[in-house]
Amino acid sequence: MSDLLLATEGGQVVAFNSATDEHHCVFKSSDDEAMMGIEQVGRDLYVASLSRIYRLNLDDFSKITQTQLYEPTPDFHQMQWYEDRLYMTSTKINEIWIFDKDLNLLETHLVTPPNPKRRAKYKKNYNHLNNIIKHEGRFYIDLNWLTTTQYANSGVLVTDKNLNEIERFEFGWETHDFQFIDGKRVAICATSGKGKRVKHVLRSGLMVEGELVFEHDSEESFCKGLCYDDEFIYLCGGRKMERKHRKNSNSIIYILDRRDYSLVRMFESKEIKAIKGAILRKPIS
Repeated sequence: MSDLLLATEGGQVVAFNSATDEHHCVFKSSDDEAMMGIEQVGRDLYVASLSRIYRLNLDDFSKITQTQLYEPTPDFHQMQWYEDRLYMTSTKINEIWIFDKDLNLLETHLVTPPNPKRRAKYKKNYNHLNNIIKHEGRFYIDLNWLTTTQYANSGVLVTDKNLNEIERFEFGWETHDFQFIDGKRVAICATSGKGKRVKHVLRSGLMVEGELVFEHDSEESFCKGLCYDDEFIYLCGGRKMERKHRKNSNSIIYILDRRDYSLVRMFESKEIKAIKGAILRKPIS
């Protein structure tokens, strides 16, 4: 079991011990937004609401610096640190924003939408970028919507280190937190509420190499955060509620055996609100 850091509804960062279930809020933003992205870099912790990024001191979670409150919101989601740069998904505008360690914006990169000849509109033919990771010299960007059809098949954009596109491939549906575990492609597959025009199988859980290896009730929860240690995989989210009520949604963590993806146990908390991002807290040397 490990210490997790969770980005949650209500603009909070929560420290959670998966062995004892002890938890406490270590930071709360002044923005009236969910906390989304989270990334540890040595003694620094970067966290993002939908419209602002914070750099915190991991020793006491004091604020070192922050960006402006971007208006209109870029709808920040998840981030990845690589070679002294912070790569952030700016979901609402289908871009990757690149910052230095002091959160100065260095450059922006547009991800070509599915139909570049048509003016792209959010939730029409943008990809809804969920996360970006670096793996073996390439970037992998989670495309929640691979095509112009929303709430359907998802995919992944593969680029070189300069974000030049190499390929796109289909992977799952309504995916979040695409990454590699033991060299295998892994992502959360989710199912939006009944009010959405969902165009995929109504199943939710953990996908590994195209197979749903763990499944939970799609009406029970909606997961967005994924992390793992040597023994367990932590699938993190919240009770499914209408968007207007999500600030009050309980958090849920499915703890899976890393060897066979079986459910070890489920944790639920009223004190911790729905989880949007999750990482393991790494030891500081």
